[in-house]
Formats: sequence, C-alpha cells, structure tokens
Amino acid sequence: TYTLNTILSSIEKDGSLSKVLQQEGLALEAKNQADTLSDPLELLVEGTRANPIVGKSGNEYAVGVAKQIKFGSIQEEEQMITRLSNQAYLLEEEKNILNFKNTIKNNYHQHCLDKQKYRSFVKSYQDFATLYKKKQKAFKYQEISRVELMQLEIEKNNLYTQLQEIKMQQETSKRNLLMLSNIADASNTKLSCQDMYPIRTNVALDNAFGLSKEAHEKRVQSTHQALKRYSSSMDSINISAQYIEELDMDKYSVGLSMPLNFTSSKNERERAAAMYQNSAISLKHEQSMREKRSVLMQLRSHLKNSALTLRSLQNNYRNYQKELLPLMKKSYDLGEISVVEYLLTGQRSYQLREEIYNTKKAYYEMLFKLYTLSENKDN
Repeated sequence: TYTLNTILSSIEKDGSLSKVLQQEGLALEAKNQADTLSDPLELLVEGTRANPIVGKSGNEYAVGVAKQIKFGSIQEEEQMITRLSNQAYLLEEEKNILNFKNTIKNNYHQHCLDKQKYRSFVKSYQDFATLYKKKQKAFKYQEISRVELMQLEIEKNNLYTQLQEIKMQQETSKRNLLMLSNIADASNTKLSCQDMYPIRTNVALDNAFGLSKEAHEKRVQSTHQALKRYSSSMDSINISAQYIEELDMDKYSVGLSMPLNFTSSKNERERAAAMYQNSAISLKHEQSMREKRSVLMQLRSHLKNSALTLRSLQNNYRNYQKELLPLMKKSYDLGEISVVEYLLTGQRSYQLREEIYNTKKAYYEMLFKLYTLSENKDN
C-alpha cells in the first residue's frame, strides 16, 4: 500500500528531475570557468632570410612565448558574476521540481476522491438493486403496475451505467498517478488515501515566494560583483620572452605590456550597465511579487469559498440522507407518492453527492496551485 509520503519518497529516490538540475548546474559552472580562464600560452616563431650587402647570407630565427596574466582576484570576480547569475537561474528551475511534486499530490487526492465516489456509488446501486428486487416480487403479486416496474428498471440501468463510468474514471486516475510517479501499475497496487490533506477555510503559508526572493538576491549580488570587478584601473598584464638568432649574434628579450584602462571608457560603461541591470532586476522583481500576491490572494479567497460551499453541501446531503430520503421511501412504500416523485428525490441526492465531489476536486486543484505559486516546499 502506497501512502502519499512513500510515493514522494519514491520520486526523490529516482531523482530524475533533481539529477537534471544537478547536471545543468555542473554544465553552467564548467562553461563559466572555461569562459573566464586566461588565454593559453602563445608560441611566437619567426624565420628570416638575411642577405647583407657585406658578409655572408644566412637564415635568422626568433622563438618566444607570451602570456596574459590577470591581476589579483580579477578571474575569481569574473567567475563570481556569472556563478551568482547561474545560481539564480537554478533556483528558478527548482520551481519545476516543486510544481511536479504538487502535481503528484493533486493527482493523489483526485484519485482518492474518485475512489471514495466509486465506493459510495456502489452502495447506492446495491441499495437500489435491492429495492428493485422487492418491487419485482410486488409486481408478481400485482401490487404495482408494469409501468412502475419499468421506470424502476430504467433507473437501475442508468445507475449501473454511471457506476461503470465512475469505476473507469478511478482506474484511469490511478494509472495516471502511478505512471507519473514511475511506480509499476499492477492490479494489486493499492493507495492508502488515509492521508489526504484536510479541507480548511484558511491555509497557512510559510516563507511564501522563498525561491523567487533568493534568486532575486543572487541576481542583485551578481550586479554588485560586476561593479566591483570593473572598478579596477588595471586588470591584466601581458608578458613575453623571446630568443633571436641573428647572423652575427644571439639576442634575448623580455617584454611587458599593460592595458591602460583609464584611457578607455569600457570599464565605466560596464559599471553603468551593472547599475542599470541592478535597477531593472529590482523593478521586475517588485512587479512580479505584486502580481503573484494578487493571484495568491484570489486563490486563497476561492479556497475559502469552496470550503464554505462544501460545508453547506455536506449539511444538505446529510439532511437528505437522514431525513428526506427515508421519509420519501416510507411514503413510496405506503403508496402515498408516485415512483416518479421517489426517483426524483433519489436523483437530487445523487446530484448533491456529485456537487460535493466536484467541489472537493476543485478545492484540491486550487490548493496545490496555491502551494506551487507560493513556492511552499513544506506543505
């Protein structure tokens, strides 16, 4: 028997989505390091044919190496700019894992409701089938008309058709859940359904939008790191060494070159870009949070209304079951009401029960949308 927790644990153990995210993180970090590494050592080779006016002719050669060296922590700062941005992206991608888990939770609850509905309808069908058998005997002794018996038979057949549809629905929802959870779909695979979330008018949310807020902080830190990186007046130096063999002498040379950043506005433009980016990130985050809070408020309001509607429907259904249906059945048995009136009362009872299940389904659908939107991991 699978509970919701064992299904989620099975998903964690499989870890397909987590592995994808992990591999994507490793790929981004490897690309980051590749992009920020200094250029490789350069080999300089030169050959010259010398034909002096006086003296022997011959070949001259030059061989050397050159290398760019970045100052201090420039390379680490460049890596950190991209690393923080990548971390923000991966945090946003975690929402997909959260959404998948909430989809599993919702499907589990939808199946459990289908299962409850089927069991309840089986009992209703059996009760009506028992009544039909009694009325068959009554018709045999000419206590009721053939028309009345036919009306009961039509209703029994209708109930049986509905029963088969409900059975197929709960089997389909079970297969869908097991397929998504990567659990073998066997006829003896059972789901507990004893751990469904309670239906509440008010749903508590801890640390709402935690992933979005953390990702925003990482992006802001990335722009701060960029400001720091491009505040340096000198960031690299180029060193070269060369051996030159001329016709009449050998030479050794060492060279040094350094970009003078103060002669260019590149770093200034990079700092300006970082500041504009910081401002854009903050404005976009604020707008996104406003929109999410608005949708969150609407969902919580719909959840509360659904819970209150459900309570009212359940009260009506209990009154039907405990008071009106027994009374109508007694009146029908005594011949005080027609079979049509009795059947209409039964159909209204089925409609109420259907409304209850549909309201519960809609409630859980909204509940797990709420958990996904709020980025609530612990629910």
